[in-house]
Amino acid sequence: MSRPDLAELSSDLLDDFRLESSEQFQRCEQLLIELEHAPTDNERLRELFRLIHTVKGNLGCVGLDALMSVPQAMEDVLSCLREGELSFDSLLGDILLLTLDHLKALIHYAFGGPEAQLSDNQSQALAQALSHLAHIPAEQQTGIRSALLQQLDPSSEAATLHTTEQPAVAELLKRYGIELDADLLFFVDLMHASERRSHYWQGRGLRQLDLALAINQLGGTPEQPAQLAAAICLHDVGMAFLPLDMLHKEANFTHEERRRMQSHPRIAHDLLKRMPRWHSAAEIVLQHQERADGSGYPKGLKEIETSPGALIISIVDTFDARTHERAHQTLNKRPLLRAILEINNLAGTQFSAHWVELFNQTLQQHPELAHRQTSETAPTAEHITRR
Repeated sequence: MSRPDLAELSSDLLDDFRLESSEQFQRCEQLLIELEHAPTDNERLRELFRLIHTVKGNLGCVGLDALMSVPQAMEDVLSCLREGELSFDSLLGDILLLTLDHLKALIHYAFGGPEAQLSDNQSQALAQALSHLAHIPAEQQTGIRSALLQQLDPSSEAATLHTTEQPAVAELLKRYGIELDADLLFFVDLMHASERRSHYWQGRGLRQLDLALAINQLGGTPEQPAQLAAAICLHDVGMAFLPLDMLHKEANFTHEERRRMQSHPRIAHDLLKRMPRWHSAAEIVLQHQERADGSGYPKGLKEIETSPGALIISIVDTFDARTHERAHQTLNKRPLLRAILEINNLAGTQFSAHWVELFNQTLQQHPELAHRQTSETAPTAEHITRR
């Protein structure tokens, strides 16, 4: 994309634009998350439309006319939603979230930031694709939305595991100063065996090890890395003992099935408690389904009562579930942006706000951890051509 000349504009005007647009984008993202739970809420739709309209007007005020077509296309979609001509669902919400993310990147580039992933032609094509989407018949919406989402974020397609691209466990652990001794080798073997129980689980252990150990390191290593590694390897081993038809069930669990699911941390906890040296890992495993506000299980512990390792695994496990295909999580992967926003929106309730912030910083410093085992490429939309 060509960088516009903003030199003739006053610094006060540009500062006001940056501050206001940052607040507007944040509120827009929040509204899109809320609309998934209240898709017919006209007040939220009206507020979202007003914010996007203001963003478009402000772009014109600072001379970024070339970017105005993107919010204009979003207005077209939102107008159809307000008139009842379109229905809001998670697919459309993800499309609009990703479009906002691209628009933020284009604005950041205009102010001297790194080059955006979309060229001028690509941003125009994205606007055309959105406008086109607004006028597609209802019976074609699902297919077109799915295709557009996959174009915008290829990682939302089912991933193919490329185990040859994963670092060996020993190499990964060595990076964090962990010696792969006989016990850890045993835990890793159990992890791989449990992953073979369901094809939805393959590769998740290494992904979670890498991300969790990186977050722990950035947070000052409050959890001994070897203990955290052992807990990650075994925290869901108990689920491998559940019936496959239950593991792969798409419908909601019955009360009894949920009770059996919630008992899974105790299996690995009891195993680790029998082994010298691994009592800390045992407590991490037992607590990894606790929540910061005390609404988790099995003991209803609050954040202050929960080990740092358990607080980390809670975030990492959810992030992996949201970004990789899981049978009991609606079968669909979610775009990375959506998964990160969902975790941030639960900071202070489900997750520790302190560790969510370190999770954010880790992904910023090591973006490759977010893209583990995906084929992520530059986002495009239908008919967007690569540079």
